[in-house]
Amino acid sequence: MVKQSLGVAIVGVLFLFGLSAGALEIRGDVTARGSYSFPEGDFDYGIVVNLSSTVSLSEKYFGNAELLLKYQDENNIRPFRIREISLQGVQAPWEATDFRVGLLEMTWGASDIMSPVDVLNPRPFSRSLSRTMFEEKIPVPALDFEWYLSDTWSLEFFYQPRFVAHFIPEFVEKQSLVFSLLPFGVVPERTDVVITKEEPSVGFGSPIWALRARGSLGSFDIALSYIEGYFLSAYPKETVISVLPEGSWNVQVRSGYPRRSILGLEFQGTIAGVEGLTLRGDVAWVVPERWVNMVMLPQGETISVPIFDVPYWKVSLGLDYSWNNTYASIAYLLGNLWEEGEKVSPYGYVHVDWQSKDGKWKPFANWVTSLEDGSAVWVFGTEYKPKDNWNISFAYTVSQGAPESKLGSIGEEVSLEVKYSF
Repeated sequence: MVKQSLGVAIVGVLFLFGLSAGALEIRGDVTARGSYSFPEGDFDYGIVVNLSSTVSLSEKYFGNAELLLKYQDENNIRPFRIREISLQGVQAPWEATDFRVGLLEMTWGASDIMSPVDVLNPRPFSRSLSRTMFEEKIPVPALDFEWYLSDTWSLEFFYQPRFVAHFIPEFVEKQSLVFSLLPFGVVPERTDVVITKEEPSVGFGSPIWALRARGSLGSFDIALSYIEGYFLSAYPKETVISVLPEGSWNVQVRSGYPRRSILGLEFQGTIAGVEGLTLRGDVAWVVPERWVNMVMLPQGETISVPIFDVPYWKVSLGLDYSWNNTYASIAYLLGNLWEEGEKVSPYGYVHVDWQSKDGKWKPFANWVTSLEDGSAVWVFGTEYKPKDNWNISFAYTVSQGAPESKLGSIGEEVSLEVKYSF
């Protein structure tokens, strides 16, 4: 079924791009990247081609397609990616409604970074803290329908009949599981892990779905949302640990995707009399399915390890300020993209950039710190725009903190990116 869906999607993308070649120009960009990690002494490189086009089928209906071709020196997973292929209706099928249906990339939330309510699309795994990483998503088969109740308020409905999980490399999942089992005496260097995953029974009659009411109150845009779905990362629910005769360890893990409900609040707006200042934020109240990992030890004892037990908050609150050619953003984050439940912890985030008068140079600095253990990541760099369709970006990243801290393992690296848009 998955292969058939992928085949249909590929044919659809090629068909739309074929139509566009004769009717519309294809938009896109080519990006070449290279980075060097000092602790590992490793040089990584890659190139990405992103193509998109819109086909006008009538005055109200459009076909949209966007695909990504990616090559990198290692971990080249899914080099051909569909970012979106959809049918869009504007003031259709009724005048007060819009819709999109197909493989969709969705954006919920007002925050620029790590929104706790922007969880409809899964993501590919990355240890990077670049803006590209925060923006990259995996599309899902879905219907997004919006009904405009008035000039300022609308009601949006999201319907997804097939489950799609985060992409996390198997070796990363195994490393994480082995680390969590250290209190039980497991020796990572002599441990073999086998993971069996059970996906939730999502279908046309039991979909992932969401509702969002959004509008304006004074100078603020706000939205209230409710999401009914599942965690997009797998969590263990049965772990069997055994010691083999030669002294090595064997770990058999059965994992699944707990159900969750999310009540969200989004807001973004300005304060009268304070020019250039914008307040934005997302607040999520997460109610997880109760989830317990039953760990069976070699001596026959079984221990219950709670993973999700009670509801919890995730938050992103930010303040942006622009003056002259300078832009600054500061944010408080409760939980990052991968933290859930008891692992949710607080972070601080600061970004500053300045643009030259001719628009060619934009030096920047980013700082992220864990308010729990004090570890931090600094990113210093600059963007250079020699021509309108060329952009060159150089960055130096360094982290501080113990290797086992929240951010200390990111290390030190330099990176260079060259992008051509057409």
